[in-house]
Amino acid sequence: MRSSPPLLWPVVVTAAVAACSTTHAVRPLGRGNASLGASLGGPLVQVAGVDIASPILTVQGGYGLRDNLEVTANADLTAAAYGDLHLEPGLAYHPVVRDSGLVPTLTVAGSVHFLTSFSDTFVAPQVTMAGAWRIRRRHLVYLGVEGLLASTAPSRPVFGPLVGGELRVGRYGLTLEAAWVAVNYDVGPTAPSWLSPDNRGYLNILVGVTRYLGDVR
Repeated sequence: MRSSPPLLWPVVVTAAVAACSTTHAVRPLGRGNASLGASLGGPLVQVAGVDIASPILTVQGGYGLRDNLEVTANADLTAAAYGDLHLEPGLAYHPVVRDSGLVPTLTVAGSVHFLTSFSDTFVAPQVTMAGAWRIRRRHLVYLGVEGLLASTAPSRPVFGPLVGGELRVGRYGLTLEAAWVAVNYDVGPTAPSWLSPDNRGYLNILVGVTRYLGDVR
C-alpha cells in the first residue's frame, strides 16, 4: 500500500481551501466603491458514482482604496459550520486598466489564508495574477494563475491556472470559474475521491454572485 508523503496532507488541505472563492478582483472597484458577494463550490469529487463540486460556501467583500487598488476579505462559512476558522484578507492592484481592445486589465493580488481548527493551524500566503477582457463593456472573461505557500516544514509551494467569466445584470455580477489547483502535487494518496488529470492537483468549479456598491463600472 502506498503511504502518504510526509507533510502532504497539510499542503492538500491548505490548497483545497485556497481557491474556494470567486473573489478574484480582476477589475478595479474604483476609489470609495465596494462589493459584497458569495460563492459556492469547490473541488470536484465522486460521491456514489456521481461527480459533483464540493459545497463550500464563502462570503466575500472588497473596498476601493484607490482607483486601481482595493482591499479584499473572504470568510469560509462551511469551515465555520464544522467548527473551524478560515479567513483570507488581501489586496488587489491593477497596474493596467483597459475598457476594450486586445490588451487586458492586469491584476496582481496578494492574500493570506488563515485556517485553524483551534488545535492545528495553517497559514498560507497566496499570489494571483490575471488578465481580464471586457465583453460589450460590462461583462468579463479572465485568465490567470495563482500560487500559494503552505506553512508546513519545509514550506511547500502549490500553483495552477484559472479561467472564469462574469455576467453583469444591473448592479449584480454572476460568476462562473474553473481552476486547476496544485498541479504540481500527486493528491491520489491522500484525496483519492478528488477528480483531476492523472491525480495531479484537483479541479475546482465555483459559481458566485456579487453586489456592487457605488459607481462601479
